[in-house]
Amino acid sequence: MDFKELIKKRRSTRKYKQGEKMGEEELLDILTYASMGPSKGNTHPVEFLVVEDEEKKKQLATIKRFGTKYLGEAPQIIAVLGNNPSEVTWIEEATITASYLGLLLADAGYQSSWINIRGEKADDGRAAEEIVREVCNIPDDYAVLCLIPFGVADERIPSRKYFDISSKVHREGF
Repeated sequence: MDFKELIKKRRSTRKYKQGEKMGEEELLDILTYASMGPSKGNTHPVEFLVVEDEEKKKQLATIKRFGTKYLGEAPQIIAVLGNNPSEVTWIEEATITASYLGLLLADAGYQSSWINIRGEKADDGRAAEEIVREVCNIPDDYAVLCLIPFGVADERIPSRKYFDISSKVHREGF
């Protein structure tokens, strides 16, 4: 599939077929390629935590009443982490990595979504990152950018509509 078509095809999906998980070898391959984005000084301050445990997924599903509810049904979840949050570019690098990850998953026939964790509050008022850290036993010197649940889609998502970007393109200033 052409890269532009892949971008158009990738849509956030929240319902997945049960029992259809990506194999370990394919997952490691995809995570390798997701990590190949630009990195300041080639530091690559991004790591992943894969969650498949049913109890942990149910706990993560309670972060927000609506926004995370479907995590309990996702076959697999990837937490995108910064392993050096003092590195000035960790957020940007983790964001690039997560974006690559979403496209690589779509290219492999899986659908995903992005659940922002960094800076978010859970329904109980705690930092969403604190809950993810607690559920998944993430060390304090790691930061959590987002959760990416994924699997084989079990819902029809409307095709992305083309839109005219010209009103958002500026030349030489505003």
